Amino acid sequence: RFCSCLGWADVRWPSSGPSSRDARRGRHSPRLRAPTLSTTSLRTQAPVILMILRVRTPSGGTLKLRVEPSLGFDAFLTQAAAEAGLPSAACSLSLNRKESLSPAPGTPLSQVGLAGGDLLYLLSSEPGSGGAATAAPPPAA
Repeated sequence: RFCSCLGWADVRWPSSGPSSRDARRGRHSPRLRAPTLSTTSLRTQAPVILMILRVRTPSGGTLKLRVEPSLGFDAFLTQAAAEAGLPSAACSLSLNRKESLSPAPGTPLSQVGLAGGDLLYLLSSEPGSGGAATAAPPPAA
């Protein structure tokens, strides 16, 4: 046979039977194999899902922190304050720059109601930090 579009002769069309390669390997029909499980291919831990929380610092910069939803709120506050270069004892976090979030110690971020992409404000009572003071004003004399 001659194929005029390609310019070569003896065109062989695929047959419905097994190819010569399959016949040599002893396969006459495709077989579906179930995946084999081995201890080396099994994952021992579930994948860790991280969420990104944005933190606006007192100086006006924004930090993007990747954290696990199971991380405790106090540990997150410590991490955010350290990234901003502030002592964590003088800092608090807020959603609206007015009211500080104050969950129980060790409360996971997911139970506080925070979700990935939330913007939190880092408030600092440290003088010269440029942030809103969260400490009570000094008593009048």
